[in-house]
Amino acid sequence: MPALTPNTALLVLVGAVLWLPISFGAATAMHAVLFAKVASWPAWMQLLHPLATVIAKSKLLVLPVYPAAWPQARKHPFVQRVFKSYETIRRLYVIKKIGFRYRQAETAGIAAVERLERTAGFTSAVRWLRGVHVAERFGVEKPTQKLRSFFSRWSIQFSAEYYEAKERQPQISHH
Repeated sequence: MPALTPNTALLVLVGAVLWLPISFGAATAMHAVLFAKVASWPAWMQLLHPLATVIAKSKLLVLPVYPAAWPQARKHPFVQRVFKSYETIRRLYVIKKIGFRYRQAETAGIAAVERLERTAGFTSAVRWLRGVHVAERFGVEKPTQKLRSFFSRWSIQFSAEYYEAKERQPQISHH
């Protein structure tokens, strides 16, 4: 696979980002029209359902693009300016103050819940409620060991580090 230039990598990422809403909208619109016209259109038109399904599922095919193109895209001058702007905003006094106040409020909230647990004697009940709240709010479930090992095998291949190592590998072997 030829190495991407920063310009090409950025275009690939922009295309992938734009494809997500386009494919969702196109597939949803196609399904809606096909369902609405099921009684009036000829039966062969229903063969467009698989096409709409392929369009809907195609967004899964662009997911590996992100970590693969990112190492080159971050070298693009526009991306560099975005990072510098972010750092400038992050260093502003107001932003630092907001972050500090947020962390203070979070710490105070945790301390209040822990004090309530100890004072009321409801330690196990509050821990259970907190666990249920976290699981519901963030969709966190305790995965089985089998599921963890599956994700650990596949997640490495979709990381930016994997593609950066692949990119460096041919350069090392040519020397």
